Amino acid sequence: MGPKFSRINFHTETVERFKKYAIANDANYTETLEAILDFFEKYSINPFVPFDDSIHSLHLLIDKRMDALEHILRTIEKEQLKPTKELLERLFQKEKEENLIVMKDESELDDAKFEDWDGKDF
Repeated sequence: MGPKFSRINFHTETVERFKKYAIANDANYTETLEAILDFFEKYSINPFVPFDDSIHSLHLLIDKRMDALEHILRTIEKEQLKPTKELLERLFQKEKEENLIVMKDESELDDAKFEDWDGKDF
């Protein structure tokens, strides 16, 4: 026994629009109506309540969130990344300067040892 069918009366213009829509989406009438109803239920859309330019309001919301994200990233860069980078650069510069000073002192000491050595230690 196959699925049962039922009839609903629609205006002729609405039926013609619905048929065109179903054909354009390559689906039969039952599949098309079920897909439309599922869509409305899934996204809690009431077709009788206007969207109030929902696309425009969604665009504004996304813009606000992107601006907030940009502000957060700039704040992180300014307050955390740049100071940390400067501290690390200073730290490594001091280490290089200290290493150069130590190496210079050691080379002076080595030169002094060779100058003072007369070769009689062996």
